[in-house]
Amino acid sequence: MQTLEIFQSMWAMEQRRPDNFEWSLSEKIEKVSEAGFDGVDIVYGDFQAQDIQPLLSEHNLACTVTSFPETIDQLEPAIELAQALDARHINIIGRVYPFSVEQGADYVRGWMTLCQQEGIAVSIETHRDCLTTDMLYTLQLMQAVPEMPLCADLSHFVVGREFSWPITDLVQSQIESILDRSIAFQGRVASREQIQIQTSFDHHREWYDLFADWWQYGFTSWRACAGANDRLNFLCELGPREYAMTGADGYELSDRWQEALMIKQCVRNIWDSL
Repeated sequence: MQTLEIFQSMWAMEQRRPDNFEWSLSEKIEKVSEAGFDGVDIVYGDFQAQDIQPLLSEHNLACTVTSFPETIDQLEPAIELAQALDARHINIIGRVYPFSVEQGADYVRGWMTLCQQEGIAVSIETHRDCLTTDMLYTLQLMQAVPEMPLCADLSHFVVGREFSWPITDLVQSQIESILDRSIAFQGRVASREQIQIQTSFDHHREWYDLFADWWQYGFTSWRACAGANDRLNFLCELGPREYAMTGADGYELSDRWQEALMIKQCVRNIWDSL
């Protein structure tokens, strides 16, 4: 049976408040577990395996690993961390900036080959300030490397290309092409001007509904292609400031944790309705 696993980003558990309040690592993991998440995403370099593995095991949480390699070989230590944590997959945000599609395709193939050799699943995330910064270039990469699996964080494309409202048919078809190639999804809602808007604010509802529609399309597309017992990964990733908007006092304008739970429930409802 196909299943959906909803993870919470460990980066998103950071507070970065003016009063310097932060949850401890054990408090973060316990909070994620008690909220009913299936696992966490860990950015390579933020934690040592020996520090977080016992907590994941104690709370029966799975994980994914995100890496920002600047070369093909720089992915290797992140793969080692993913193996040590028995990660579901490794997610690549490639800090490379090739001028041609051919050069970009070489990086993608190199990373995919490394992961295949080490027996770890891989996805290439759509993200700003990296290989997939631009949606049109990413679409060309997809043609050059038909086997390239994506992790769809559509917020970056929305704000990066400053989508018009309402979304045009052309842009919708391009987004659907991205979703058709995605094996994992990330939960953040953007507008054409902001990378992360407050999903709890009523005046942002039109963008929230748009992203929910995209997630539903992506889940449906994935289910049509995936195996009978495959798992789909969805990551709630509402980041701390400066992703999160703050007032003049430096405090966030909304409760980001509650908004993560709101997205989690929305995604679960979408999956259950399919």
